[in-house]
Amino acid sequence: MDDRFGKSDTLAGIAVGNDGEGDADLGLNRVQVPSDCINALAIGACDSRESSWKRASYSSVGPGRSPGIVKPDLVDFGGALDRPFLTLGISSTPSLESTGGTSFATPSALRAAAGILAHFETNISPLSARALLVHGAECDEHDRKEVGWGRIPQSLDDIVICDDDTVRIVYQGSISPAKYQRVFVPMPDGLISGKVAITATICYKSRTDPHHPGNYTQAGLDVSFRPHDQKFSRAGQLHPDTKSFFGKNSAGLFEDEQRRDAWKWENCLHDSHTYMGKSLKNPCFDIHYNSRLEGRDFRPDVSLPYSMIISVRAKSIDDLYDQVVRKYATRLEPIRPSIEIPIRT
Repeated sequence: MDDRFGKSDTLAGIAVGNDGEGDADLGLNRVQVPSDCINALAIGACDSRESSWKRASYSSVGPGRSPGIVKPDLVDFGGALDRPFLTLGISSTPSLESTGGTSFATPSALRAAAGILAHFETNISPLSARALLVHGAECDEHDRKEVGWGRIPQSLDDIVICDDDTVRIVYQGSISPAKYQRVFVPMPDGLISGKVAITATICYKSRTDPHHPGNYTQAGLDVSFRPHDQKFSRAGQLHPDTKSFFGKNSAGLFEDEQRRDAWKWENCLHDSHTYMGKSLKNPCFDIHYNSRLEGRDFRPDVSLPYSMIISVRAKSIDDLYDQVVRKYATRLEPIRPSIEIPIRT
């Protein structure tokens, strides 16, 4: 399945299973096969659509293997004893039946992805829809092993609409092996007072080597964050200094340390950091495509599709969105909805 999903433009969702109450010491509560696919969304269940929520007790937990260590990817409402998932009964008389499970949370999650794709039509790829779901996920203080990146936003508006003090950028394209691509973080002109929150998510699909589980993915993206284009730590340095964003700074780490701490070879990365406005000047991310085959260096003939979502929020600027749109009018294009689809839950 991973190989098929890695070669196609399909966005698939797979339920993680309902063994969450199994023996944790024996690993009987772990996510079930095939939800450990890296090229599909593993969906768990939460117990409520309200602001106060947690993992449904029956929903299987992570972590997954490495790569693919964040499993489940996301959770959505799947029903609980006091809040069942309601479905239409199969009897001749129309009636509602109470049920629950990750098999109900999964199509509910894909419904949100379908809403994004229908809202923006051809402007957004299925890979970008996946990245947007992860980008907007609500995690709060929940354990990542239980809820992954978090609960899927309960309203389509939370994904497709920005507040006035926030701008959200979708970068989607492809990158060639061993090449670098620079992705700019849009900022308004002048010095920003106060703090600036930057949230970034990057997703890509990868071919797999099932016979080499230790080197399962054939593709990996190294992502470096450069917050200030005038900060250089040594003379003759070509590019500005980097700062860790996804995991620890990987400089000087061994391979096993990079896999564990710097998320090397993971095909979905997401994090958020807050900076002082004065520490940012023309910030950017540099993306480097690494490829391998059976654990050795490899240069495939095809480029790697990816999607990166970046959100910038500055509470001190009430019209941040408008300022960025004006400044980058020739470089960024507003994604306009094709149709309005009211989604109610």
